[in-house]
Amino acid sequence: LYPASAKAQDTLQNGLEERGFIVTRLNTYDTVIATWTPEEESLAKSTTVACFASPSAVKAWVKNTAQLDCPRALAACIGETSFAACKKNGWKEEDIFYPEKPGIDGWAESVANALQCLSENKC
Repeated sequence: LYPASAKAQDTLQNGLEERGFIVTRLNTYDTVIATWTPEEESLAKSTTVACFASPSAVKAWVKNTAQLDCPRALAACIGETSFAACKKNGWKEEDIFYPEKPGIDGWAESVANALQCLSENKC
């Protein structure tokens, strides 16, 4: 049994099935883009590094910042799937930071790398 988001890609399921596992997918939740308050919009305007743990988070950020007059934040991603979503949504590759292996430790390092890039005026 594979509980997943209704919007989750089939990558994990397909990979398991290719390895001989019988997978029954159960869509247990769905993601909905949140509506931001004026305070949240203000915070987004001053954000220099946005942290993404999923493609749906990238999509929500793009939707909620589309009408705001602010520069695009650097992206610190938990892994390649979020990285790909950022690229698909217009980030330049040099403005996206992500670890070779997805996970919390690598994600924290990606945030640190983005902040270092900013502090050294390389971004």
